[in-house]
Amino acid sequence: MPTPLRVLLVEDSEDDALLLTRALKKNGYEPKVERVQTARDMSRALENAPWDIILCDYHLPGFSGFEAIDLLKKTNLDIPLIIVSGAIGEETALDCIHRGASDYIMKGNLARLSMAVQRELEEKKSRDHHRQDEEALRQSEEKYRSILEDIEDGYYETDLRGNFTFFNSALCRIWRYPAEELMGMNYRQYTDEPNAKALYKAFTTAYGTGLPGKLMDYEIIRKDQTRMAAQQSFTLTKDAEGKTTGFRGVVRDITEIKKMEKERQESLEHLRQTLESTVHAMAVTVESRDPYTAGHQRRVADLACAIAAMMDLEKSRIDGLRMASIIHDLGKISIPTEILTKPTKLTAIEFEIVKTHAQAGYEILKDIVFPWPIARIVLEHHEKIDGSGYPHHLKGDDTLLESKILTV
Repeated sequence: MPTPLRVLLVEDSEDDALLLTRALKKNGYEPKVERVQTARDMSRALENAPWDIILCDYHLPGFSGFEAIDLLKKTNLDIPLIIVSGAIGEETALDCIHRGASDYIMKGNLARLSMAVQRELEEKKSRDHHRQDEEALRQSEEKYRSILEDIEDGYYETDLRGNFTFFNSALCRIWRYPAEELMGMNYRQYTDEPNAKALYKAFTTAYGTGLPGKLMDYEIIRKDQTRMAAQQSFTLTKDAEGKTTGFRGVVRDITEIKKMEKERQESLEHLRQTLESTVHAMAVTVESRDPYTAGHQRRVADLACAIAAMMDLEKSRIDGLRMASIIHDLGKISIPTEILTKPTKLTAIEFEIVKTHAQAGYEILKDIVFPWPIARIVLEHHEKIDGSGYPHHLKGDDTLLESKILTV
């Protein structure tokens, strides 16, 4: 099937135009030809329609091949132009090539025409693909750069020594350095020794393992000598051959987060101290009603925590156990003072009344929100593994580990 070909023919001879058209058809093309003879007609034709190729005679009345080449160059159109002439010297033909013509063909040797056209069309196609690839790359780079400039976090790239080779404007803002000063700066120049060692260890580990660096917090020293808490994640950069060339990462200013975290910890510590003071006040209230066991709850708390520590319980669980131990006899508030302070042996009924203190303590504490199961520990502190305890005769794993420790 013939290949469609849009041909702009710059030719003053109608007979030569027919010869050229016939030569193209003979070699498998279906040319759509427009013939022009002047610069004005050529300009108009270039503006009004797209062309696959231009075939141009060198000698025309009032118009030359050189002028046609220059006219095409001014339009910035990428259209192959082949000089086809019957009277042109080799030196003039080479001048045409130097000026921008794709090739030249003698009218007496049109057998070369189809090969020259095919070659130029293929090269044009290759150039088009290359331009498309370059445009796609440009757009990708522009999009990439736009994203980097729009994000609030700092983005950086360094060489293997840790010297900045690229960064976005956010990094300049975070570091408070102008770009020209930050470029090429080594991480040791904006950190103290402990933080520099931490960064060196992180970079070395990533380089050695080939794995991305773990999320890490560190501190930088800004240009104005203020310190900033930073958090970063990073990975390796590699060249086309897969060789590691440096690091790239994202950095976030977490100074305010660290400040809020510190304030939160201080607030929690204040609440913990308040809670402990409240618990101690409750313990003192119980002991004031039962002078014979004064100090008992504190001693039990010390022993219980010592046992828990030997069992390698988490600190938070030990803290909860201490709180429960200090007020484990809180329910004795509901026991008549005469029973608590009775110097002689209790009767069976009196002992049953005393045994209600575990449930009573639970009822007092159950609606108070503690970070630990204080109410349940108090309820279970007289239960035993074999079920012989009280108030619910629980067995084995039915009770908390903290309750078992407190029972001991």
